[in-house]
Amino acid sequence: MLPGSIQISGETLSSAEIRDICESLRENSIKLLSLRGCQLSDRDFGRICRGVAESHSLAQLNLNLGIVSNISRVKQLAEALKTNRSVQSLFLHGSPLTDAGLAILNPALSIHPSLVALDLGDCMLGDEGINLICGLLPPDGAKSGKEERICHLLQLYFWTCSHQRILFHLGEWE
Repeated sequence: MLPGSIQISGETLSSAEIRDICESLRENSIKLLSLRGCQLSDRDFGRICRGVAESHSLAQLNLNLGIVSNISRVKQLAEALKTNRSVQSLFLHGSPLTDAGLAILNPALSIHPSLVALDLGDCMLGDEGINLICGLLPPDGAKSGKEERICHLLQLYFWTCSHQRILFHLGEWE
């Protein structure tokens, strides 16, 4: 069976729906999971994160518009991303991460082998958060495998963030 997609927007998700999503994640039958603007309990968010951690097929994860709404959820997502190796695109646009949340998420982002697209627009990031993202760039300008991927990731991030410091750091690569 080829992996499919689950795209739900603005709904309140029941435990039964979460159970079905998690089962699909465990069965590797989802390539795209989008829960944009949905409401779900903290317990169910944890279940989704455990499913993401186990999935080998999930390539795109969209948790835009407040799904990752507190530090507990940031921690759960970070743990899931430390285990997951398939996610290539992560969309958290409009989530109140703040600098503190990004500090928790950043180590998982920095070691993720497949991530090439990251949307952190409107995540209430300040200078510290921007510095964390810029810290993904290697200091010596070397462009071997992983560093080249990180550069690509940051270019896609810049698409959603007009912060001048990102532009400066990207200028070192061009």
